[in-house]
Amino acid sequence: MRRFFSLVTFLVILASWTLQVQAQKSRVGGSYFRRANERYAKGDIDGAIADYGIAIMVDPQFARAYNNRGVARERTGDVDGAIADYTRAIEINPRFAEGYANRCQARLTRRELDSAMTDCNIAIGINPTHAQVYNTRGAIRCEKGDLAGATADYDKAIALNPRLAESYSNRAVVRRAHGDLDGALADYNTSIRINPRLPNTYNNRGNVLRDKGRLEEAIADFTKAIELNPELALAYAGRGFIRMIQGKTGEAENDFAQCLHLDSSLKPFIEEGIRSLKR
Repeated sequence: MRRFFSLVTFLVILASWTLQVQAQKSRVGGSYFRRANERYAKGDIDGAIADYGIAIMVDPQFARAYNNRGVARERTGDVDGAIADYTRAIEINPRFAEGYANRCQARLTRRELDSAMTDCNIAIGINPTHAQVYNTRGAIRCEKGDLAGATADYDKAIALNPRLAESYSNRAVVRRAHGDLDGALADYNTSIRINPRLPNTYNNRGNVLRDKGRLEEAIADFTKAIELNPELALAYAGRGFIRMIQGKTGEAENDFAQCLHLDSSLKPFIEEGIRSLKR
């Protein structure tokens, strides 16, 4: 009886000690996790990655730490490392919708469209109110040529979050492709009202304004896009085309030269655009 009592006592003590150790791990890991979040918010990406790593070392089952480190790694351009972290977060918690959502976006970046679509579908199945995932799935559908499906996803994203500027901008791309310039322009205007710091949106609205013959407004948009992102090659090309239309050949050539300096792969695009304008 004593031996049985002693064994029970030992097991109780062991269980209590295990819980205390895990609680301590959670406290220590959590403190590094919070500091990592703060560092990330301040733009200290390397510091954030280091702190997420310590949180994971202290608590290897910390799914959110893996997920957030993945976000930070993706910010540095380490898409492979990000996907590895998202995958580990999902392995720890298979119901972690955010992990699937983030891996979906990373796989879209690598143009792994089918696997990205699978991740988006799983994320939506777990959390059907995640607006950003619908937006990402819409982008995947657009890439696959399913414009109707893309529009439906952008509509759903906007219904869930009317302040999601990117979804208006993405839906505008589809509307322009369908020839609905007024609808596209309305969506770009809404996107810019919500977030006036998106260079691609100004660039794309510039294209619509050019299509509508509003050339000075288009130039203003391309110039704004360049101001926000001086390395946005397509904005120089877009502005150059309009300057050609206006007969400002020297300025157009300067824009085309800067475009090609930033992205030489756009040379066929510029040559075809110039040929079209000369026809």
